Amino acid sequence: MKDQSLMGSVLVLGDAAAVDDGNNGLLPQTAQVAGQQGAYVARMLSRGYDLEVTPPALPCTPLADCDVFADEQLIQWLKFRGLDVASQFRFLNLGLLAYLGGGEALSQVQVGDFPLFAYSGSVAFVLWRSVYLVKQVATKNRILVTFDWVKTIIFGRDTTRF
Repeated sequence: MKDQSLMGSVLVLGDAAAVDDGNNGLLPQTAQVAGQQGAYVARMLSRGYDLEVTPPALPCTPLADCDVFADEQLIQWLKFRGLDVASQFRFLNLGLLAYLGGGEALSQVQVGDFPLFAYSGSVAFVLWRSVYLVKQVATKNRILVTFDWVKTIIFGRDTTRF
């Protein structure tokens, strides 16, 4: 949009969202960006920023009767930390992982613009599986995914022949 003042405090997130990276480019449309955007929006909502103003800012204090639900201690703490106006979303690139099939994968691990290492083949596949397991939220899901991987190794993908 050419006139940014018409946007207000529009929050755009997800792996299909086209978000300006601040350098006349777009952020990659990946789950990594979507996850960081989701954490950013959750932080904005839990801190109680007023999303009707641009940039989002803390609401008035309860003494001014602007918001009955405002948490005075949280507002004072955020103001003390200099967070009375929300900072812009910043993407921290942690690298890429790609599963190729057949026990092969590609990995590029970095922090921001600083690359740490890059592997391909079975080493990257082990890294991919490790990250996949760690990203599972519930322990039950980690166990089920691991059991499914073991079952696939023993019986293969097609279990109709047994």
